Order: sequence, then structure tokens, then C-alpha cells
Amino acid sequence: MIRTARLAVLAAFLLAAFARPGHGEGHGIVIDSTPKHQETVTVPPKRLVIRFNSRLEKRLCSVTLVGPQQGGVLLVRQEDDAPPDTLIYPLPALKPGPYRAKWKVLAADGHVTEGAIIFTVEAGAPAK
Repeated sequence: MIRTARLAVLAAFLLAAFARPGHGEGHGIVIDSTPKHQETVTVPPKRLVIRFNSRLEKRLCSVTLVGPQQGGVLLVRQEDDAPPDTLIYPLPALKPGPYRAKWKVLAADGHVTEGAIIFTVEAGAPAK
């Protein structure tokens, strides 16, 4: 009987903790990007756009672009007119090959998350 009561209390606690409104919001989860994750593009992109599910503390966010030669370039010049949930960076001229845009963001709720957008520039793609 006591064990059943303990389980009921634990279940109620977990339900309250995970069912409250807004749970999971603001943890800096990518909801869209250009280029898209695991996309092969035929035209090298001029900018990287990553949209999250939450407003970001942009001054404390970073993106490093790692290219085919495995050298990383820290992207530092964010576009000022981007919405509060979006990071936009102009990209250098990209050569054909695989790229990884490693991001680390601080969401407005104080949670830090990180991940990567992986994409490939197809060989023979015309530069724009």
C-alpha cells in the first residue's frame, strides 16, 4: 500500500513537471535552416540562416563553419535585421565539398544548446 502511494506521488510529480505549459520551449532547438540539414546544394549559399524555437541571446551565440579541408572559420558578423529567434551569417565563397556549421546558442530562458547543420556543396556548382 505504501509503495503504491509513493508511485502515485512520483507519477503526479512527473506529470506536473513535464505537462506544465511552456515546458521544453526556449531550449534553442533548430526548426529550420538554409541550407537545410543534410542537404546537397547545387549553388553555394551566400548566407547561413538558422531559425530556432526560441528567442536567442545573440551576443552569446556562435557558429563555426568547418569545410572540406577540416579548417574551421568562426562566423562573427550576424545580420542585424534577423528576427530574435534567427541567426543569419554571410558566408565566404564555398568550394565544393562537405560543410558542418557547428552552432552553440543561449536561449532567452538561460539554456545553452549546441548542434550542427551539415550540408554539401556539389562539385561543379556555379558560384553566385
